[in-house]
Amino acid sequence: MNDATAPRLDAAPEASAAPTADAMQAFFAQHPQFLAETLALNTPQALAEFVTAALRAQPEWLSQIDLPEPEGSVINLPHRLLRAWREKLAQQTAAVAYLHQTAELNAALDRKMHTFTCALLAAPQRDADTVCGLIRQNFAVDAVTLTAWNALNLAARQSLEGWKASQTPLCGRLTEAQRRALLGADFPETGSAAVVAATRSGDSLTILALGRFTPDGFTPAQGTLFVAQIGELVGAFLCPSDFAPTE
Repeated sequence: MNDATAPRLDAAPEASAAPTADAMQAFFAQHPQFLAETLALNTPQALAEFVTAALRAQPEWLSQIDLPEPEGSVINLPHRLLRAWREKLAQQTAAVAYLHQTAELNAALDRKMHTFTCALLAAPQRDADTVCGLIRQNFAVDAVTLTAWNALNLAARQSLEGWKASQTPLCGRLTEAQRRALLGADFPETGSAAVVAATRSGDSLTILALGRFTPDGFTPAQGTLFVAQIGELVGAFLCPSDFAPTE
């Protein structure tokens, strides 16, 4: 390639005008090897004019381009340092994006919890069918059940003894005994669930089970704060006396 055949970013009616951001984006999409080829032509004056015009049009562009490595065994320390800083910036940008995504998800869950709480307060009846129906309306679940501990068979109690002792929400895949006792035999083995303590009247305990057909619907990695709060709201809805403040 020579000067006559090389692509030009300033090939426009007003050749002296700086390229726009859209023009730069379109140009580099069409000529991804432009910089390497331009450097190979050994035309520093043309390259300097191009870079000056490009940076005037879009100052952020310099942080996005990638210059070719020098040939041979020469190590260009500024070039390597720039690459290291860019990699670090990319990692930090990804981390910030993940935090923003997590914050947005938590804000959406907060709104759902608020709507669910308002629905509980406005419910005309305080019974299991009402609360299960409201959970289905406000949260993405495929199954909702309330089961008394005393109604479980021996195998189910034994499989849940550790959970009962801590009453920390149990999230993920359930054992066969747990799945059949809390969600029924029709709930798929590959599904996931959240098991939460709801009412605690005296020695009795009511278990709230939320099920999703997908294996990753409920996982320990997602955290248990929101499902624990749902359990507390269900308990306060069904047995408000258990949650009355003490003198």
